[in-house]
Amino acid sequence: MHIMIIGAGSLGLLFAAKLAPNCSQLTIVTRSEGQARELAEHGIQLVGTESLETKLAKSIVFQSYSEEISGNVAREVDYIFLMVKQTAISPELITYIQNKMTCHTYLICFQNGVGHEVKLSQAIGWDKLLFAITTEGAKRIGPTSVKHTGHGITYLGELEPKNLTVTNHQHIFIVQLLELAGFRAELSKNMEVRIWTKLVINAVINPLTAILRVQNGELLRSVWTLSLMQDLYQEVLRLAAAKGIELPVDLWDTVQAVCEGTKTNHSSMLQDIEASRHTEIDYLNGSLVKMGNEMGLDLPANSLVYRMIKAIEN
Repeated sequence: MHIMIIGAGSLGLLFAAKLAPNCSQLTIVTRSEGQARELAEHGIQLVGTESLETKLAKSIVFQSYSEEISGNVAREVDYIFLMVKQTAISPELITYIQNKMTCHTYLICFQNGVGHEVKLSQAIGWDKLLFAITTEGAKRIGPTSVKHTGHGITYLGELEPKNLTVTNHQHIFIVQLLELAGFRAELSKNMEVRIWTKLVINAVINPLTAILRVQNGELLRSVWTLSLMQDLYQEVLRLAAAKGIELPVDLWDTVQAVCEGTKTNHSSMLQDIEASRHTEIDYLNGSLVKMGNEMGLDLPANSLVYRMIKAIEN
């Protein structure tokens, strides 16, 4: 199987390192030519384990978005793992993806939030799109190094508007490949609920940690931050109900459990703010506010944190 991974951040490097020994061909696509060169020279290192000598394997190709694969590709790409943030899904990147796909290629999207599914379905078609929600934990240490910070589960499945009849049986091989690499993976016929569950968790936790500049666990230590979390949470519940999406009844417990389980983590949004990067707020609380406006629902708490993050970004 030929796998292409677009995005060499924490999750991209983690999946690449663990999949490499089990793929007939693996292509890793980075944003910068510099990172591609470093990976080609040094390979990928899983911190805490011996370095994976991917640089020596002829079946591994490292390249950047702006480069074309040198030499002949052994075979067409079976699956493309899109493992970049939503802010990186530009028209140029979509064109790049289109050029790498054939009639036999599927694109698996690992993004948080919502919005990307519309852009990608318009460009590629729903029949070639799979979506993934993962709770694997990873931290990139450097351009070529990554630490596996926590084992989780990866759900994969199709998401078609008003049609959740999933023909996932044809994708059992990618699940088996992930399991062979040491990941826990499952096919899901309920991806809309899983995507919304992850959306709720990120929309409640991430903006507050970024605004308050605190680790995830600190949100549970104060009645004031808990009340802010509840305001955000209740608004999203009302929006989901209005859209006919039945979220898990114990989702509030899950939100708190994620906070506690990642209590020493700096959320991705906080890391983006600290690094003066644009965040994914437009695809989290921003998307929620937009959907609320379209349905005539006011989401004042989500609107407030959205505007605060945008003000901090600027």
